[in-house]
Amino acid sequence: MNKNNIFVYIIMSISVILASCGNKVSADINDYNAQMQDVQSEEKKLVNEIDKLGLDKADQLLGAEVTEEKKKKLKSIEQSIEKKIKPQLETYEKKVKKIKPETSEVQEVHNIYKQNLSKKKQFIKDLDQYMKLFNQSIVSNEKILKYTEVFEKNKSLSEKYAGKVGNDQKAIKEFEALNKVIRENSDALKEKLEYLSNDKPVKAKQQYIEKTLIPFIQSNVDKLNRTKITDKNVTAVRQATIEIYYSLINYYKERKVAMDVEAKLQNMPIQDILQNTKYIQTIDEKYYEALRKLEEQNK
Repeated sequence: MNKNNIFVYIIMSISVILASCGNKVSADINDYNAQMQDVQSEEKKLVNEIDKLGLDKADQLLGAEVTEEKKKKLKSIEQSIEKKIKPQLETYEKKVKKIKPETSEVQEVHNIYKQNLSKKKQFIKDLDQYMKLFNQSIVSNEKILKYTEVFEKNKSLSEKYAGKVGNDQKAIKEFEALNKVIRENSDALKEKLEYLSNDKPVKAKQQYIEKTLIPFIQSNVDKLNRTKITDKNVTAVRQATIEIYYSLINYYKERKVAMDVEAKLQNMPIQDILQNTKYIQTIDEKYYEALRKLEEQNK
């Protein structure tokens, strides 16, 4: 075989190999597109469920003023994410994982789709976490308001029964002794509360509430219970004051929860999450462009 024949043979061999590779990629593209129809069907279902949330109007629901109607809508969004969107995402993801391209060319395009899926999952995770935290903050603030109302109610009761203490010297003496304990407790409590006004980390404040403040308020209850009282009105003052302390304990327990929720919400800017709603809807444009280019190269 002369040199010219060898050269022609090599060229023909390369052509055959390239044609074979091209046919393999083309066949893989066709098979891939067929498999992806099922995936895209599940993706559309997911997008439809997200659209139903009405996130384009969500910023109107997340304002400072929370009405009963807003609370219902916000809770509805949270439940829809939990019961509809997350299960649909799981179904969709399982379909994507079943896709196994045979060629590296198609696999490279499919990797773009899988990367986009990861971003979609993160978006849903962030939205789910934010809605849960926001709804939790509403519940927590309502509890704090309730404990404040209980505090005020028992404060009024204490003042009412204090006004009923008559001229009986024994009752007056018992009331003065009780009032002395209450004042001492109040002064000490004011000092303890100064820590929460300082610029301290949230975790430090939470630990302070749990380890220092609540045990201190409980000790005030114990002090009151140790006072020796026989007069019914003075006894009523003591009981109302004890209820004030219990409402303070519940108040600060809930404040501890609220601090944690507020800190987490601050680290999750809702406007960024909501803007990602539009981004997620167009995220696959680069994937489809890459797929079109691959199809054109392998016609």
